[in-house]
Amino acid sequence: MSRTSHELYLAGSGSFAAEVAEWAQDAGWTVRGLVELLDAARVGSVREGFPVLAHTACPPGACTVIATGGDRGGYWASLAEHGWRAATIVHPRAHVSKSVKLGAGCVVGPGAVIGAETTIDEHTLVSRGTLVGHHDRIGAFVSLMPGANLGGHVTVGERTTIGMGAIVVNGTAVGVDTTVAAGAVVLREVADGTRVQGMPAREYRG
Repeated sequence: MSRTSHELYLAGSGSFAAEVAEWAQDAGWTVRGLVELLDAARVGSVREGFPVLAHTACPPGACTVIATGGDRGGYWASLAEHGWRAATIVHPRAHVSKSVKLGAGCVVGPGAVIGAETTIDEHTLVSRGTLVGHHDRIGAFVSLMPGANLGGHVTVGERTTIGMGAIVVNGTAVGVDTTVAAGAVVLREVADGTRVQGMPAREYRG
């Protein structure tokens, strides 16, 4: 997105939203507030120094990123209907190869590394300390949690979560709507809609 304003509103009002707000400030944004999407009781409070606002308090065309869990795709659809624009945040202490393609609404945290020729679709989180290899293809609304490590030529489907410290080896495909548990080591393809854990990672139910 071509940024025409340095003002930003974070969609979400929890502790993670406050953390992302700090990353945004480090990247040169002026954060005007955290926007509560569900709990009206939070509106008017202050979280880590940032005011919590109702979405009606934000100007038309406000820049935002989704900084909360849950149905992020649904949240974005609602915000887009109100004319909000997706910002992209890359922390100055992240390393993103010049050949990387980042979709609108992505957040790249401090210490993250994204290798050459990788494509990351819109509204995906690459959290602090995450390593993303070369020639990877990451779908929209994916969450790569702190310390996750993806090898080269990895594919990750939409709305998937790769847990803290998990490893996905070179050339592996992880499906849509899947969850890779923290610390898991993925050595083979993970089918759509499944959850895996362990070393090596295996499907689990619960």
